[in-house]
Amino acid sequence: MSFSSPRPAAIGIDFGTSHTVATIRRADGRVHQQLFDGSPQLPSAVFMNDEGGPVVGADAVHSGRRRPDRFEPNPKRRIDDESILLGETEIPVTSVIAAVLSRVARECEQTLGALGPVTVTVPAAWGPTRRHVVADAAAAAGLGQVDLVAEPVAAASYFMETLRVDVHPGNGVVVYDLGGGTFDATVLRRNANGFDVLAVDGADDLGGLDFDQALAEHLAATVQSDDERWQRLLHPVEPADLRHRTAFMDEVRQAKERLSRSMTTDLTIPLLDVDTHLTRGQLEEVCAPLVARTIRVTQGVIRESGLAKEQITALFLVGAASRMPLVATKLHRELGIAPAAIEQPELAVSEGGLVAQHTISSPVNIPSPALPPQTAAPQSAVPQPTPVLPPPAPDTNQTMPLMHPSAPQPTPQAVPSHPSPVTQPAMAAPQGPPPGPPPVQYPQGPAYPAPQPESTPWIKSKQGLSVVGAAAAVVVLALAVLIGLRYLRDDTTSDQAGGSDPQSENSSTEEDQNASSNNGEDQNNAEASDGLVPLADAEQGDLVGEFESAHVGAVTRVAVGKADNAPVAITAGDDFIIRIWDLNSGELKDEFRGHTDTIEVLSTFEFEDRTVVFSRDYGTEAVWYADDPDHPIATREADYDTVYWTGVWDGVPAYISGYEVVQMFTGEPIADVSLAYADLSGIVDVDGTLRFTGVYENRVFVADLATGEPTTGTFDQLSYDVTAYAAGGAAGKALSLTVAANGSVQGWDLAAAEPYGTAGMELRQAVTQAQLIELGSEAIALLQGDQGLSMFDLGTGTQLGEAFAPHSGEDLIQSTAVTEVDGYPVAVTGSMGGDVQVWSLE
Repeated sequence: MSFSSPRPAAIGIDFGTSHTVATIRRADGRVHQQLFDGSPQLPSAVFMNDEGGPVVGADAVHSGRRRPDRFEPNPKRRIDDESILLGETEIPVTSVIAAVLSRVARECEQTLGALGPVTVTVPAAWGPTRRHVVADAAAAAGLGQVDLVAEPVAAASYFMETLRVDVHPGNGVVVYDLGGGTFDATVLRRNANGFDVLAVDGADDLGGLDFDQALAEHLAATVQSDDERWQRLLHPVEPADLRHRTAFMDEVRQAKERLSRSMTTDLTIPLLDVDTHLTRGQLEEVCAPLVARTIRVTQGVIRESGLAKEQITALFLVGAASRMPLVATKLHRELGIAPAAIEQPELAVSEGGLVAQHTISSPVNIPSPALPPQTAAPQSAVPQPTPVLPPPAPDTNQTMPLMHPSAPQPTPQAVPSHPSPVTQPAMAAPQGPPPGPPPVQYPQGPAYPAPQPESTPWIKSKQGLSVVGAAAAVVVLALAVLIGLRYLRDDTTSDQAGGSDPQSENSSTEEDQNASSNNGEDQNNAEASDGLVPLADAEQGDLVGEFESAHVGAVTRVAVGKADNAPVAITAGDDFIIRIWDLNSGELKDEFRGHTDTIEVLSTFEFEDRTVVFSRDYGTEAVWYADDPDHPIATREADYDTVYWTGVWDGVPAYISGYEVVQMFTGEPIADVSLAYADLSGIVDVDGTLRFTGVYENRVFVADLATGEPTTGTFDQLSYDVTAYAAGGAAGKALSLTVAANGSVQGWDLAAAEPYGTAGMELRQAVTQAQLIELGSEAIALLQGDQGLSMFDLGTGTQLGEAFAPHSGEDLIQSTAVTEVDGYPVAVTGSMGGDVQVWSLE
């Protein structure tokens, strides 16, 4: 589909130590990874075959197991060598790298038909000699003259332009890039036009391969350590031993990756032919010195940059090895900055290279050695920021021009196919990376997280969670019972109507008399003090229920459903726990503890009169009923594709990813989809058929799920950038909702391809999330922003009441869901402070 004049296709290549990734931006704006043998990651390995020609990728890895003397698994680590010996043939290192890039060129040319502009990312610390080797290899591979982009600049571009992380001019970001064979830490500062590289340092001998080697040596020291065959595995000479070594290191690497998703694993040691058991604790103990080394380097570049801690907006994790949970935990503990992690950190740099197209022409001075941070830096060492203008940046010639916010953003590409008939309208969508859309809002991906505070207290870090988690869980359970959610209706007792708890049997007669003589004044004061209003008496914006300290750390996800025919709120937090709260009784009803990492998706929908819950962290996805979390329907390893929709597809529970429809209970694909390119998107029922809808270049569109092609007429184009989007059914129509940067709130009739109602204006807060709800048969926009919640009638454009649910600063609302309790519509919110609150909507 296309809504503007075509642009040339472009390619961004991240030539890595272990793998090479290529991202394609098509002429119509769609962005996706090039696949190599079905995978977005091409092994950077090269093998010399019998005909004297190089073989690249998975075939090279396979052949290298038979003839390791002809095999080079990591050409990037040989960048300083003049040549590489493969078998009996000595090949210039430029030619070896060219073989890898030539494979990329052939595959991309087959996909696009012709090659367009190409960027290749390289470490920021590489000097001219190394950069010229890559540039010459690219030319020899048929890629022509390429732009060389610093990897941290590309990574920052990805987070800024693709994920919309907000970095104010004068503030900085830290890019922590831990790849297969190298590590780099870079500090960049935002200026009026882009980013300046302030400091960079790293190590060419520190990456995932070194973690593998450390784990291999640990096994040699702990599993039959006196067996002489270990020498043949660790220091092979004969071809047969080289093959055993390759198989052994594959086992080690896979075990390491499994321990990033689970707490224990088993592996087989070839040659010794024994099985052994590993735990995540053992892995972290082995890898801790290497991670500590990366942290010292990171501390050094932060100090070298001259930025104060409060000037650092974000810490970005990229590189496949950064997925190890120990990395984020240690960084948060030592730096006091919560890392921003993504599902596939190994893909960020190549995609960011498409945004940051800028040729490097001079190296960055590398601070040496990396120094630990100072608690109070002397003024001569660290420039003090001025209140008006940021301090001048060093002349590194690595400024990254920022794209306009309406520039193309990626939507996964999929193989076209026709979906099966849909038997149920689009249901509540999952929440993407933090904070994702609530259940009644359709997915927008990770583009618009709620603004985060610049620092997080220790108690909210993973270290703090591990220390106090167990004790806090007990306290939370007690608080849930004691504090609870108080829904007070017309038929409640007089004690409850007074807003105070019934008096205990131990209350004295004198206290009873005093309460009586005050004509209920104490009860009224109690009601005022806890801030809760009886639900039956509440007006829009009144606080009618609260669970204080519902989670240790932030409440990151909120969903709603039913359990045992009672309305429940389902919340996920930084403590990796999902809790189920009974909205009638105000009690903690149950918990699901099947996750060990940040919960990125929490979605609910109704199936056969029960609420199905779909939850996912970085490594595990689970399917369970809200009324029986102790017995999950399915728990399995999660892939890294985005989930766009959950519900009932052709009579079975399912979810839609970027490429296919997956049967939720079994995990098996049941249909293919092809999602159109969009800046923000959702999936909604339009005239009885599920459609993919979203915003492209500030214009709403509706597309076919099978082909990605438009299904309706052309919508008006908005004058301002769209910052939030939602879609759903309301007022008897399939509608969508846009919130623009100027505060404009506009509804859209998706079937008619025209505006719905009158535009409203939200001028009191910056909107981060939006959802479409129905109140009294009217279509209403419920907006979540940096001050709280607000509502607008989409038909008239008028704001309903005042803004409510006040939250700002370090206690921002992270997620909102809407449900009914005894026929009263309410919004359930979760905040950074760990509280869950319930607000009346009428």
